[in-house]
Amino acid sequence: FPSHDTFDALKQTVIPDLIEKNKNSRSLVIWSAASSSGQEPYSLAMLIRESFPSLSNWNIRIIATDISQTMLKRAKEGVYSQLEVNRGLPVPMLIKYFEREGLQWRVKADLRRMIEWREMNLAGTWPAFPSCDIIFIRNVMIYFDVPTKRRILDNAHRILKQTGYLFLGSAETTISVHDGFEVTYFDKGMAYRRR
Repeated sequence: FPSHDTFDALKQTVIPDLIEKNKNSRSLVIWSAASSSGQEPYSLAMLIRESFPSLSNWNIRIIATDISQTMLKRAKEGVYSQLEVNRGLPVPMLIKYFEREGLQWRVKADLRRMIEWREMNLAGTWPAFPSCDIIFIRNVMIYFDVPTKRRILDNAHRILKQTGYLFLGSAETTISVHDGFEVTYFDKGMAYRRR
């Protein structure tokens, strides 16, 4: 389950900022790209439930995409091994949001319902997509050449709201790839915003 630094930034700075900025629309759109087996979107859903109960009557969309149908199917089922849930998931959260199934743990249905799963190839043509407040494209850009990275960042720039935040992996950057973003630093970690 994802790194604490990013989630600290979301909890302390990013989501409070967006709650203030979006208080009229009362909506929040978060996109987890290359979401693999689903840990990131589920962690986002848990963070919102745990830390921002005031959002319970907002329109919250968490969209999770991946290129692999197999991964999407697995993520949608929300079943993880003991080893997977031991990686960074606090025990109280495990007990609250998961149910045991034999030797595995399944994400409870009401949390699973918070996520919209879609098949998508980041390097291909992007389907119609809503404007996003938060975009995660983490640890996938490292696999692409510069022109592909630029195209992905172009697309992300187009759908990221002016007030939004883009999170990349720690080994990834927009610097000298795309000049439409500037870096915002938090106590720990960083994000990119539209210039």
